[in-house]
Amino acid sequence: MEKPASITQRQHEDANNPQPETRRQVQTIIIGLSGPSSSGKTTLARLLREITNLESPGLSISLAILHQDDSYKTDKDIPTVTVSSAEFGTRDLQDWDCIGSLDLPLFEYTLKHLLAYGSLPEDSVSKEDQNSVPETHVSAADVEEWKGKMRAWLDDLARRRPPGAEHERETGSLNIDTREIRIYIVDGFLLYPPPPPPPPASESGTASGPPSTATAGAAPTSSDPHSQDQLNHLYTLTHTIMHPKLFIPSTRAQTLTRRAARTGYVTLEGFWTDPPGYVEDVVWPNYRRYHAWMYEAGNVDGEILDEEVCAREGIDVCPGGGHWGMHQVLEWAVGRVKEAVEEKVGV
Repeated sequence: MEKPASITQRQHEDANNPQPETRRQVQTIIIGLSGPSSSGKTTLARLLREITNLESPGLSISLAILHQDDSYKTDKDIPTVTVSSAEFGTRDLQDWDCIGSLDLPLFEYTLKHLLAYGSLPEDSVSKEDQNSVPETHVSAADVEEWKGKMRAWLDDLARRRPPGAEHERETGSLNIDTREIRIYIVDGFLLYPPPPPPPPASESGTASGPPSTATAGAAPTSSDPHSQDQLNHLYTLTHTIMHPKLFIPSTRAQTLTRRAARTGYVTLEGFWTDPPGYVEDVVWPNYRRYHAWMYEAGNVDGEILDEEVCAREGIDVCPGGGHWGMHQVLEWAVGRVKEAVEEKVGV
């Protein structure tokens, strides 16, 4: 047994030489994942969540999903539009696929909370998780194989990562033993609206006029279902917060077929089932309106994305033109997730 005098001396030495505090360093990555309705966004996000919650000595990774659909307005506040086509005639329909259907202030608040605190707001509840997801064609055995690959990658990354907080280690004030990377996949039908036009130049050649609503203050409100101010604000929000920005393409024919196979969608106040002609007269025309800028010559139905234009806006388009199977799409997305994590870790 140690003598009392020795204990007193050791306590005195410990008081004069305090041990560095050990804590977990949390870093957040917010990844955008967009594409046409029923292009496989939610399916892919759920697969990534299943294989990417891992822990290795000194480094852990978690992945969660934020669904843009959880930021819809209440059912009664969804805009109603008049649409017309030769096949389905003229009628008034609620438009769930426009910027005006979104509670943009709520979406912005949630994203900024993620960025600031690395977690969803306490009162955040997902109705989207109640919706069914089509068959993934990725078996349980495939998922387990992917988990093993991701675990091996994380173990290697933990060994290669540079020591954190060198200054604090040298001064003895802080010792970060574990780094936690929190990844949030933001799954949404409208994350990458058209880039806002540049502000007008003054005679001196510099931009003039007050700042646009896209960069100043809270999200603008509007009764216009396609409000340009709201689109500009959304553009600035997503391009500021999301990195990387992923996009899964699909064709009009694929969208029609896949939406027809869905039973419907849980809403804040009930359940929505597509009325006849809804995809043809609302969903796809809105997709064209918001995403033509991403396609060669603005021709969405030509199905050729302008990769140079997309890359200039920081959007990483999944290859395959919408014809890849989920196995290939998952492999592509895993590569993008790994790149984002390695960039954050600094290897």
